[in-house]
Amino acid sequence: MRAPILPLIAGIVLLSACTNSKESKNTTDDNARIEFLSEFFAHYPQATLQDVYKGEFQDEFGPAHLLTNREAVKSYVVRELLLSDTLGGEYCEPCGWKKRYWRVNLSVIRDSILSVDDFVDAFMTSAPDTLPTLSQEWINEWHITQRIAKEVMPLIEGYAEDSARISQLHSNGSYVMHHSRNFNKYHHPHYRIMRSDIVENTILPAIKATSKQSAK
Repeated sequence: MRAPILPLIAGIVLLSACTNSKESKNTTDDNARIEFLSEFFAHYPQATLQDVYKGEFQDEFGPAHLLTNREAVKSYVVRELLLSDTLGGEYCEPCGWKKRYWRVNLSVIRDSILSVDDFVDAFMTSAPDTLPTLSQEWINEWHITQRIAKEVMPLIEGYAEDSARISQLHSNGSYVMHHSRNFNKYHHPHYRIMRSDIVENTILPAIKATSKQSAK
């Protein structure tokens, strides 16, 4: 008696559909990475792999610390505003290719787009309730981003050294890393990390409204 062939065919079709779906997602993700990294290096030509990595872990984990003392946070923001004469660049931009978190420049306070209190509240609301932990899944994702970063910017300075330091960081169970000296020297970062929903619902409308008023 011959075994039923229909269930076998159905299983093959289902497997093929799942494989095609996974390949399609991978292609979509890779395209998003390429688009983001191309824009990133065009905007920050002195950036290194270390800076790409910093943006990616910010995009995945958000602010890398718990925020409980609002007044201390506000005091630090005010002090940074007073001491910084190099505020500039974009008001806000995605941290990484997933665009889960954004960097919001302190210049939104200087240019009266947000008050200090509104800025601090948005920042504190964006902080996680518990500190996230490193996962192998995300490390694997980073390896893909790292490969594509090399393809987008083949002559990226210090690539091998940064790659080795990041791998060692992961081996130690950590993920936090600062901007490179190059990035600090040429781009003068002064920002805080905020969730994408807060940026889209609060920050971007405020920027748009201010731009309209300035145009009058």
